[in-house]
Amino acid sequence: MKSIKAKVMTLVLLCLLFSSAAIGGTGIIKTYYVVTADAAQAMNLLCTVRAEKLNRILSEIMLSTETLKNYALAEFEGVEKLQEDASYAKAFSDKLVGPAVSTAENTQGAVAVYLRFSPELTDSQSGFFYSRERGGSDFEKQISTDLSVYDKTDTEHVGWFYHAKENGKGIWMDPYFNKNIGVQMISYVIPIYKDGYFLGVIGLDINFEYLQEIVSETTVYRTGYAFLTSDTAKVVYHKDISNGTDLETYNNGEFQDFAGLLKQEQESSGDTLYSYIYNGVPKNASFLSLVNGMKFVLTAPVSEIEENLNQLIKQVIIQMLFILAVAVCISICVTRKLVKPLIELNTAAQKIANGDLDVLLTCHSHDEIGTLSESFRQTVAHLKHYIDYINNLAYRDLLTGVKNRTAYLEAGTKMDEMIRLKKPEFALAVFDVNNLKAVNDALGHEFGDMVIIDSSKLISKVFRKYPVYRIGGDEFVVILEDVGTELCRDLMAQLETELSVYNKHSEKGTVLSIAGGAAVYTPETDLTFGDVFKRADSIMYENKTEKKKAKS
Repeated sequence: MKSIKAKVMTLVLLCLLFSSAAIGGTGIIKTYYVVTADAAQAMNLLCTVRAEKLNRILSEIMLSTETLKNYALAEFEGVEKLQEDASYAKAFSDKLVGPAVSTAENTQGAVAVYLRFSPELTDSQSGFFYSRERGGSDFEKQISTDLSVYDKTDTEHVGWFYHAKENGKGIWMDPYFNKNIGVQMISYVIPIYKDGYFLGVIGLDINFEYLQEIVSETTVYRTGYAFLTSDTAKVVYHKDISNGTDLETYNNGEFQDFAGLLKQEQESSGDTLYSYIYNGVPKNASFLSLVNGMKFVLTAPVSEIEENLNQLIKQVIIQMLFILAVAVCISICVTRKLVKPLIELNTAAQKIANGDLDVLLTCHSHDEIGTLSESFRQTVAHLKHYIDYINNLAYRDLLTGVKNRTAYLEAGTKMDEMIRLKKPEFALAVFDVNNLKAVNDALGHEFGDMVIIDSSKLISKVFRKYPVYRIGGDEFVVILEDVGTELCRDLMAQLETELSVYNKHSEKGTVLSIAGGAAVYTPETDLTFGDVFKRADSIMYENKTEKKKAKS
């Protein structure tokens, strides 16, 4: 028969092993879900930000073309005059050239603008076509394509004209290389109708390299990158794969499942990423549809996404092994006189095994039992500390020390609940560090990180009574509870003052510029926390534009 000492030692050791495994396992599982969700949200956020930038450019092109169409209709005197007066088409075209070229000059990436009349109404070359060569600044008049020379089915030469007519609305043409001006371009064309008659088309050609630059400069983790596909999963731009490649059949069907997702209407969001394999490397991707139908895809190797997670799990396992080693040493000191203290220890161990770390040990004797009890208390404290440490990593931004996007999303959920139950008084301030990309390009990402850290310190200094969140690479948000319009305005002004003082005494050789916007929750118009954010974000972008204008 085993002695009571052996039994107690065995019992204590088993309880410690079980409780450490249960608590450590719970910590690892929670860390896994929190870190993976945070990584997915970060990728989806970056994907959204970059896609929105592309959409703003595409939308501007569409708006410019629509404005030209509306202007043309407003100035048009009638179909009969166009048919009867051979000189009217030229006079009308000449009248539109100025506004059209001006619009093209003020549209980002525009390389050509044109107006073409229907050959059924007037001469097959009537209208105008102005373009500028690669690297050129001035738009020059070019010879218009003779529509009568080509068949309507000749997509390469006149598809832009007849496809727009057949669709009856503005369309985006697939990217193509224009040999005349040496530019890879993408076109937006709108058909013009008046009193039921098809008058012709008006359109803008955009340098596709302008959009490619935005895509190519988008990176995530160490080797992650972005690319563009059509809505049929054909490559539009990829740093390694040729344009026009069908992803569904590429490389023995590696992309087949992922290509099927790209063909559907669904998009990635929240903590959802989509998996695929490229050249034998498992990858996760986030993607969104653009206004022209293309798909913007952000992708990174799974190994890089889970790198931080693996490091955290390794630390947890090492800490667990250390705690177990300490517990084994402590269990050797258990003595025979453990009846009452042993029951207490056993009860405490069972609570820990159930995940309850709020245990109280009353034994403080100066013998082996007292030593074991004290060691048990320390073990519990270590476990609490390590779990708190892991949780803190999951909710703290490692670069700046402020709260991260995961913490922000949880705070937003709580604020939505408060809005639902009552009408809280709060404001939201949104900030964006200006010219960060230029700093990174000129001085390096380490200096860029210093700019982000200094920006975070200034914001935290001014808003020291309120939680500061870093929700993106250069974006910060402050939630100001129990704050009204006047105090909010004072704090924003104080930040501008602190910026001036910082730049005045800065020895780093750069000017720190932070665009900011704040909005106070208004129950009559703001249904959700997100509505307040949108208003603050819009004001921030207005402030960013004002600062850029002031600088220029």
